[in-house]
Amino acid sequence: MAKQVRTVYGNALFEAARDAGRLTSVREEAETILEAFRLEPDFLRILCHPEILPEEKEGMLNAVFGENADPLILAIMEALLDKKHGGEIPKVLHTFVGLALEEEKIGVAEVTSAVELSDADKDRVRTRLLDTTAYETMRVSFAVDPSLIGGMIIKLKDKVVDSSLKTKLGHMKNSLLTGA
Repeated sequence: MAKQVRTVYGNALFEAARDAGRLTSVREEAETILEAFRLEPDFLRILCHPEILPEEKEGMLNAVFGENADPLILAIMEALLDKKHGGEIPKVLHTFVGLALEEEKIGVAEVTSAVELSDADKDRVRTRLLDTTAYETMRVSFAVDPSLIGGMIIKLKDKVVDSSLKTKLGHMKNSLLTGA
């Protein structure tokens, strides 16, 4: 049920923002709201509290986001609260942001390496990702995990490229143990 809620509402927000010609601005605002929820998780808990009346919740949304919020985002959040799906707001916004980024041809990748990459190496990874995908721009987050020993793991959407030495050694170990 929760996945259906995030899909239905996320798609509805995407189509409304695209049809209104405000996809980028609504996406940017959704990202800002997601960051606000991340920094202040108690606010979402308050919005979802069953003893707080729907009109009070709507008042809180308007007080916090008010005139600055795009009416499309406010309407989706209010609809979710009215239907008692307030806890799904971040997931709906994440779904919407993912759809908007795809439409805008912006890729999002996570790169984990065994050691900190230099700026030049980061640029090479970013360029290689752009060269091998249909994206026009790429958001790449870089992390370090020394347990990888060497190499890196790249996650892009539902694809994972694991060239870490840790994984290669694990495969070698399994081959040796199974005699393959």
